[in-house]
Amino acid sequence: MTAPISSFLMVVPPGWARLPAREEDRQVLAATVREVIARALPDSLPRDRAEPLRQEMQKRLMSTVVEAGDNGATAVYLPVQPVDGFTPPVSIIESEVDDESDQAPEEVIAELLADALPDRHDQQDPGLRQVDGGIAARTETQLRRAVPDEVAGELPAVDDRQVVYTIPVPHRPGRWVVMSFSAISAPRDLNPTQTGADAVPPATDAADIGTDERITDALVMLFDAMMTTFRWTDVPDAEPTPLELRLAEIGGTA
Repeated sequence: MTAPISSFLMVVPPGWARLPAREEDRQVLAATVREVIARALPDSLPRDRAEPLRQEMQKRLMSTVVEAGDNGATAVYLPVQPVDGFTPPVSIIESEVDDESDQAPEEVIAELLADALPDRHDQQDPGLRQVDGGIAARTETQLRRAVPDEVAGELPAVDDRQVVYTIPVPHRPGRWVVMSFSAISAPRDLNPTQTGADAVPPATDAADIGTDERITDALVMLFDAMMTTFRWTDVPDAEPTPLELRLAEIGGTA
C-alpha cells in the first residue's frame, strides 16, 4: 500500500487528476502531466495526429497549474479525460493559508458566512458544513466575467459558479485548507449589450439554457460529493485507518 503523503486526501472521479502546483513540486508536476497525456493520447494513435495534441495539452496543463501555483495554490484538480466527447470547463484549486489572528475557528467561519451572505447563490443555505467530523464554511456564488478569446481577441462573457470550502486544520491551530471549485457556463439570463431595465433574454434556445444550467448544478453536486471523502491523514498520535490508506491509493489519480 501507498502511505498518505499529505495532511489530507480526497477521492477524485475517474478521468480527473490532482496536479501539484507548488514551485518545489515542478518535477513531480511534469511527470504527472506526462502520465495524464499518455493515458489520454496513447502511443497507439498516429503520431502525426497525436503529437500536436500532446504538445498543446502539455502546454495548457503546465501553464494552468504553474499560474495557480504562482498565486498560492498547492494543487489543481482538473478533468483530463472527456466523457462522451465532453470535458466540462471546471476546476478545483487547493490552497493552504495561515491565520495569524487569535480568533477561534468558529468565529472565522461565522465571519466568512456573514460576508458571503449578500452574494450567496442559495439564500436558504446557511453554508455551515461538517468535513471529516469538523466544522467548515461552504460558500457558493455566481459571477459574470469576461474571458479572453485567443482566436478573436475578444472578451466573451461567461457565468462562473464558484463553491468554496474553508476548513480549519484541527491539529494545526491557525492553518486552513481552502478548496475552491469553479464551473464555467454560457450566460443564461441577459443580453450582454443590455443591463438593468433594458435587459432582454438572449436569442438562445430555452432547452439549451436548461441543459447548461443542469450540467452546472450536477458539477456542483459532484464537488460536494468529493468533499464528503475529504479526510485528514496526519493527525498526531493517530495511525491512518485501512480506509484512509485505501483512499490514499486511489485519491488524486486520473
